Amino acid sequence: MVKNIVFDFGGVLVQYDFTVFFTSILGSRERARWFMQHVFTGEINAEMDRGEHEPAYFFEQQKRLWPDYADALQQFDEHYTDIFTAEMEGMRTLMTELRAQGYRLLGLSNWSSRVYEVMQKFSIFDLLDGYLLSKDVHQLKPEPAIYHSFFEKFGVEPAECVFIDDKPENIDGARAVGMPGLVFRDTPQLRRDLTPLLQTSI
Repeated sequence: MVKNIVFDFGGVLVQYDFTVFFTSILGSRERARWFMQHVFTGEINAEMDRGEHEPAYFFEQQKRLWPDYADALQQFDEHYTDIFTAEMEGMRTLMTELRAQGYRLLGLSNWSSRVYEVMQKFSIFDLLDGYLLSKDVHQLKPEPAIYHSFFEKFGVEPAECVFIDDKPENIDGARAVGMPGLVFRDTPQLRRDLTPLLQTSI
């Protein structure tokens, strides 16, 4: 029986767009894409989320490697929360309904210590009963270890949870360790997919 609904953060609870943000800094989508492919890559962002080093380490490292982009990196650092534009439409209402029906709402996210700035910006995070962040355990989704750390921290059985994430590989990782999961596209789709897994309709 499902007792816990587990939410990813970015792309599920809050909306974000790196391309739009870097386009505003660099002046074109082409330059923004090049920047994300070479200067501040997904691999660097993942290691930042792993939390072995604080985010400042990575910003300074990339400024040394790419001095021509030092200003863009500085703006990225100073205006980080601008990437996150709004709460995901409809999610606050859905989470409130789930809480009222007695489900425990938990979070599981790949994120660095910069997450706290975003959590201060959006009160939707206050609806969570607890969360586990990659930076605290130095593990990343979809690595099996982070899901096991989550189960241990909250004392839950995998089959008692449903995990919601916008990245299919993270859902595959959850399912591989016994936790059912749903790939998030939008809130109406989530309602449709979640209802058959729960004892009550939403």
